[in-house]
Amino acid sequence: MAAAILLLAILGSCDKEEPTDAPAILPAALREWQAEWIAFPTVDSNTVDTLILPPPAYFRKVFTIAEAPSVATVHFSALGLADVRINGTRVTGDRFLPGWTDYHQRLYYVSYDVTGLLTGGENTLEVTLADGWYAGYVGPKSLSNPLNRNLYGSQPALLLQLELTGTDDRRTTIVTDSSWQATTGPLRYADLLMGEYYDARRELAGWQSVTLRSDTLVESTPYPGNLVRSYAEITPVSVTELPDGKYLFDLGQNFAGHVRLSYDGARGDTLILRHGEMLHADGSLMTENLRFARATDTYVAGGGQEVWEPRFTYHGFRYVEVAGLKSPPTADLITGIAVSAATPMTSTFRSGDTLLNRLYKNILWTQRSNFLEVPTDSPQRDERLGWLGDAQIFSRSALYNADLHAFYGKWLADVRDAQYDFGAYANFAPRPYPDLVWYSPGWMEAGVMVPYNDYRFYGDTSILHDHYASMERYMAFQIEKSAATGYFYPEHSWTEIGPKGGFGDWLSLTDQHLAHDILASLYFAHSLRIMGEMSDALLRPDRGAYYRDILAKSMTGFIDHYVGEDGRFEIDTAAYGDGAGYFEGERGFTGHTQSGYATAIYFDLLPDSLEALAGEHLVELVLAADTLPTAGILGIRQLLPALSKIGRSDLAYAMVLSTRYPGWGFQLANGATTIWERWNSYTLDKGFNGEMNTTMNSFNHYAFGAVGQWLFAQAVGISPAAPGFEHITIRPEVSERVGRMAGSYVSIHGTIRSAWEFEDGQVTLRVSIPEHTTATVYLPDAEEEEIGPGDHVFTFTP
Repeated sequence: MAAAILLLAILGSCDKEEPTDAPAILPAALREWQAEWIAFPTVDSNTVDTLILPPPAYFRKVFTIAEAPSVATVHFSALGLADVRINGTRVTGDRFLPGWTDYHQRLYYVSYDVTGLLTGGENTLEVTLADGWYAGYVGPKSLSNPLNRNLYGSQPALLLQLELTGTDDRRTTIVTDSSWQATTGPLRYADLLMGEYYDARRELAGWQSVTLRSDTLVESTPYPGNLVRSYAEITPVSVTELPDGKYLFDLGQNFAGHVRLSYDGARGDTLILRHGEMLHADGSLMTENLRFARATDTYVAGGGQEVWEPRFTYHGFRYVEVAGLKSPPTADLITGIAVSAATPMTSTFRSGDTLLNRLYKNILWTQRSNFLEVPTDSPQRDERLGWLGDAQIFSRSALYNADLHAFYGKWLADVRDAQYDFGAYANFAPRPYPDLVWYSPGWMEAGVMVPYNDYRFYGDTSILHDHYASMERYMAFQIEKSAATGYFYPEHSWTEIGPKGGFGDWLSLTDQHLAHDILASLYFAHSLRIMGEMSDALLRPDRGAYYRDILAKSMTGFIDHYVGEDGRFEIDTAAYGDGAGYFEGERGFTGHTQSGYATAIYFDLLPDSLEALAGEHLVELVLAADTLPTAGILGIRQLLPALSKIGRSDLAYAMVLSTRYPGWGFQLANGATTIWERWNSYTLDKGFNGEMNTTMNSFNHYAFGAVGQWLFAQAVGISPAAPGFEHITIRPEVSERVGRMAGSYVSIHGTIRSAWEFEDGQVTLRVSIPEHTTATVYLPDAEEEEIGPGDHVFTFTP
């Protein structure tokens, strides 16, 4: 992970801008909170703008100490987002502090070593406090309150404690209290969705007394996850003048973040920066898919050479349109700053096919763009919610790419906080809409599947311990829902969310709102299976046996109800009345889909005879689709692994390597640098105006990036045979068309490598196994071979 970049947003007259970039220190350094919550109400004075965008508050505390401390630690929390400086220097390069939670249930604080920032004599503590998730605009208006803001509260607040230890071991504590002062300043507004407005002409003046928050707040605890940092700087690849005198900067890569502006101009010059992912055919910026989000930053120059970048907003974009320039700019006017949760990256991949190499890179860019505080659905539009369905389908791909144990630990606390009292998991977490009762099969299962995947990758049961009671509540809800129909999931009344079975195979091309109950039943069965395994891992064999017993009953009921003698999945359409789907008038239902068969095979839920028949039907559907995917979000992860499992990796390779519509290759052939949300996000005949229109398009959405799991587990052939990769499966699916492939994964025991290459009709496989692990290598037409740590070479004829 690259070091955090130089952060150069100006704060009044303070011009020491380089952050200390100090890591968060052990939370044990905080003995106890002596600080009080302080606030400073501000008012939006712009009566023309229809949005409510009050200016952030600037807080200040001036204090004197006899000498520079030998140790100094600052701890702070906020209702909102806080940027802390000592004597003009930011205490950290971390962003969006102290993160996003359900503030009524959970608050976090962060801690930093700031010893080098203090001097003997007068010192100044300064904090800028923005609305953030607490009081700013969050999520789509269709799910929100009338304002779409103030979802947790209307008044941001700050809690800060600076602890100093002198050379004589004397301790001094500086805390937020009524002695602090506050004002407004050059930052006129700062909103996650809307952007920032900065007026460099304004100075910090008119300091006033702060107010104390007297209402009861939950106790803050140390931040447990990976804080957000910058990880890349991106230089524009081109600058184009538009007919209206604006300029369009192409950064060549879609990502989440913002731009740093380097401007030399007259006092009062006003630059307006709009961000977007794509261009219309006429070269203009496409912003319809942003929906309610403005994604616009405004900078008013103070005069002369200035450098500025936003601190409290982020956008998803590749292109930046700049208005207000007095002369043609050079490319160095802006620099893209990519930000993400600072999760250590753990994988490498390369192959003999440039499309696969680019696909891997696109998956990484998409993951980093959306693993930002929580796993979001998209970074550009007004949504940016932690959707559970997307997260569970992508979780194994994500785990190959990065160390996510801490990240998932933090987010799963959000999942628990968002869980309904009756046991269902909400569709997204955090859940900023307390009155919204909205849940769905395939989405809810993230509350069970993500902890399980984390356990399989790290062999650590700590998350299972923390999350087990929550999972038990969820399973009790599921079992109660399905008990009346024999422990499987067919005919519930899901009146809270519309159709039976929830969202179904969302975004599928041919069965988008079909087979709801089949997929719900299969996901339910899989949850029962892994709950049995997790219960055993937690030394709860009684509960493990309980879930396995229900699993057996569930699958007996599923087969009796849905599976014909020929292995075909069937739906009793009479149970659906007029056969309407999620939207009124949608087409009817069927069980005969790519997703249905692939899911049953991938989850290993059918007896061998029925799995063979299901495999035949899956191949039939894949060939009928001309070896192209039709599966949606709930089925896409399972599709290629299921083909490999039944011995048809040739079809899996044909699908992933195709550049025809629909598919991953079509996206790449049409300029994608991240994963698109929909197969039809863009088509050659309809452009952006496909079935769901431009407002329902994200071009940076990781769900279909779940194919990354197949690249590692099947194509490269690395998967955990035991929790934590203590025992490893090496089973590569080779392709003469690709020619060669190499991948690595940094496990908790060390780096695992697998590389294969075709030459003269022979395949050479090179494997590296870390210390304290063993592996089973599976080769075509040969008995498996058990190996230990070290480097190994195998040759075989495919």
